[in-house]
Order: sequence, then structure tokens, then C-alpha cells
Amino acid sequence: MSKAITMLIERLLEAEDRAARSLAMARQDQQRYEAQLDALNQYRENYSGQLTERGISGLNSQQFTHYQAFINKLDHAAEQQLHGLRQVRQVTEKRRNEWLEIQQQRKALELLMSRKAAREQVRQAKLEQKQLDEFATFRFFHNQHELG
Repeated sequence: MSKAITMLIERLLEAEDRAARSLAMARQDQQRYEAQLDALNQYRENYSGQLTERGISGLNSQQFTHYQAFINKLDHAAEQQLHGLRQVRQVTEKRRNEWLEIQQQRKALELLMSRKAAREQVRQAKLEQKQLDEFATFRFFHNQHELG
């Protein structure tokens, strides 16, 4: 039984390690998506600032349409990036939950093993005490028999 639990704990440790690596990769993907979304938003902000500056000095309708179309493309790209980010966040949360579940299973088995080991120590201590008591009783009666 103990060997089976130990083997199961080892397999859970391996699964936990794989889940942790998968979670780390998902977090990296999430950070990449967040950075790309931030870059798109910053680029849009900069481009909008250019539109404002150029608008003050005067823009013709074709130039304004060009700026507006490009800003719309940036908005669309940011929306797509945000949608992708939401999906990546869901994957990251799923990976985190998988890792936590495996970790919880492993810890439960380790606790079971620990409690079993503690019970075995108590049993061994009681057995040792019983043997010491029997030996002391034997010595006592042996000494009484020699005296009498």
C-alpha cells in the first residue's frame, strides 16, 4: 500500500511539474498579448495625437480620411487583440486550476503518508515499550527466583 501511494505521489509530482510548465507558458502568452495590446493602444494614442497636431495646422479631407481609416484599423486590431487576450486569460486560468488540483491531490496523499508514518511510529514505540516492560518483568522475576 505504501509503495503504491509513493508511486502515485511520484506520478503526481511529474504531472504537477508538467502542469506548472504549462501554466508558465500560458502566463507568458498572456503577458505577450497584454504587451501587444498596450503597444496597439499606445500607437493609436500617438497616431491620434498626430491627427490633432496636423488638424491644427490644417488637413484636407483626403488626409483626414486617411488618418481616420488608419485609426479605425488600429481600433479593430485592438479589439481583436483584446478578444485574443480574453481567450488566453481563460486558458491561463484553466491551467492554473489544473495545476492547483494536481498539487492538492499530491499534498493530500503526502498528508496521508505522513499520518500513516506517524501511526507506525506510535505503534513501534508501544511495541518497544511493551518489550521493555516484559524484559523488566522477566528480570524482576528472575532476580526474585535467584534470591528465593
